Amino acid sequence: MLLFDDIARTETRPKNERESTYAYYNSSARPIIAAVRSVLQLWFESYPAEGKADLLARFRSPIDSQHLSAFWELYLRELFSRFGYTLEPHPDIPGSSNHPDFLVKQDQTPKFFLEAIVAGLPSTKEAGADARLAEVFDLINKMEVSEYYLDMQHRGLPNTPPPVGKLRKALEGWLKSLDLNAMDAACRAGEFDALPRFEWSHDGLTLLFRPIPKSPARRGSIDARPIALSMGELHSITVDDDIRNAVEAKAKKYGTLVLPLVVAVNVASERCDNIDINNALFGSETIQDTQNPDGSFSTTGQRLPNGVWFGKGSLRNRYVSAVLVASRLDVYRTGTDTPVLFHNPYPENRLDSTSSPLPQFVPDIMSRRMRLVAGKSASEFLRLPTPWPPADE
Repeated sequence: MLLFDDIARTETRPKNERESTYAYYNSSARPIIAAVRSVLQLWFESYPAEGKADLLARFRSPIDSQHLSAFWELYLRELFSRFGYTLEPHPDIPGSSNHPDFLVKQDQTPKFFLEAIVAGLPSTKEAGADARLAEVFDLINKMEVSEYYLDMQHRGLPNTPPPVGKLRKALEGWLKSLDLNAMDAACRAGEFDALPRFEWSHDGLTLLFRPIPKSPARRGSIDARPIALSMGELHSITVDDDIRNAVEAKAKKYGTLVLPLVVAVNVASERCDNIDINNALFGSETIQDTQNPDGSFSTTGQRLPNGVWFGKGSLRNRYVSAVLVASRLDVYRTGTDTPVLFHNPYPENRLDSTSSPLPQFVPDIMSRRMRLVAGKSASEFLRLPTPWPPADE
């Protein structure tokens, strides 16, 4: 069973914005993508036979969120099997109609359940708007712009499909009206704010373009994409909410468990650090000012009762024994990034800290703090070529 089609490949272009990740991996002839296919196929070949058909269907999905979820499961199975475990896909749990992603065994002895989830994926509405914006990017990048690169900024997302034909016509007309020598002189003088701008809007989306003259050696060439730089507006970042929601979506699916449950979260958000993770698991950090009897003020830090494991006056989700967190992990970053394991201080079923050689935070009950235990890099266990990722020739 193959993850990718056995076909002749000639495409060496970059990935289009609207193109799904799987479709690009499946069609590209670039050496780095061929290496990606080889690694993923190697991992898939040793995937348990009873789970292959389901994983294959989701991995080949044109919907990137489904593809990423399938990749995350493939990665976890490869990683934990290299630790010496056997992973059984979708095991039965007495009294529950739900099935965890894996039952992890060692020497045929069940050790813990492993659930995989990707946090921070766009909603259906957001995904549709992103796809409409991607259509605009692809249209502009197909334009034959021989004298300029384009600095493009965008605000908002389109609620309805943009009339890309009208945008292209207006943008081409504006570029033809520019004085190349004047643009070149402004750039050489460092007067970038003096460069003209072209603004275009449609139903919630605003685009702002600025021309950047190509170097004399590059002028007349159309072999590069016109968009040299693209920036969007900053959105509110709720990584801790994304992690919290992801873990709690898995926490109560199975009722009473007799084995530890590990929820593995791959955070798709742009930024994720230990502050976000601790806020999600233990409660959001806040600062409280208290007035002392002498009129002075004291500032103390505390956590809100909104954590996965700590709520109002009680412990919560005690059947989640640990949470394994990775940040924006994809196939390229498997050689450089390592997930980190966070143990629940008060679980119903305690996960043995020797269950994983990865870095992990374990509770120190005496100090009431989480203590970092150094571990090994995931790349030491994964079957990856050296170096990884390979150079993009």
